[in-house]
Amino acid sequence: MDENITTYRGVRIDDTAEWRLVIYISEVGMSAYLKNIENPLEPVAILFEEQWQRDETSLLHNIETAVYDHPQLLDDFSTEIVICSPRAMWVPEERAVDYEEQADLYNKVYKAEEGDIFCDTFSGMSCLYTLTPGLAAFMRRTLSGARVSCHLSVLARRFISRGSEMPRIYADIREGEVDFVVLDDRRMLLSSTQRWHDKMDIAYHIFNIMDVYGLDPKNTQVSLSGERDVKQSLVKTLREQISYVMLTMMPSAVSKTEMPITAAIALSR
Repeated sequence: MDENITTYRGVRIDDTAEWRLVIYISEVGMSAYLKNIENPLEPVAILFEEQWQRDETSLLHNIETAVYDHPQLLDDFSTEIVICSPRAMWVPEERAVDYEEQADLYNKVYKAEEGDIFCDTFSGMSCLYTLTPGLAAFMRRTLSGARVSCHLSVLARRFISRGSEMPRIYADIREGEVDFVVLDDRRMLLSSTQRWHDKMDIAYHIFNIMDVYGLDPKNTQVSLSGERDVKQSLVKTLREQISYVMLTMMPSAVSKTEMPITAAIALSR
């Protein structure tokens, strides 16, 4: 793709208090969705969808331009922002109680200034992540009332809340990347993003996870979501060796709009 692609649909809003706004930001694009929380039967509205080339030097500029080009984002909505970060890590909550500790831990694995690091905390765990320098400061200036979450913590919160008697591996497949959340009942064993080029790369990651954590293929549930053709093909492949392989139950907005599962989860919170 040589040029940026933008789809914009203006949405008429009479009372912003009746709507929830979700903004999804990644290295390669940005989108925004509106849901009427007073009328759950009203379809999710796609405010805009924009794609761009992966380029660290222009990423912040692309995000800033998208916000200013769509001033409806700055209206007084209840706003959730999901950041799809390729550089996320998990640490015990007690090890990341202040900004200095967060930066010290994060910079043992990645490189970022203290003010650029986001932190999500729940269930005794903290997810530290960044996307691009200057993004946190920009959000504080323009979207200060929004709740910001890493895509991995959105997935983890959702799947932990379900509970199960058997270990579970959730894999959400995106173009070139797959997000894993691995649980033993409500205890998270792993939450990470891996790259893939062929569907068998994903299968390899799943079997490697089972080997590392000692999970029995006869007593482990594997749930797949994301890219339709890839997950459908993987179900058949994995069922040859794993007893419980299925498609993840999705929020209805995913099938109706093809929005990212993490954006749909954030809409339904």
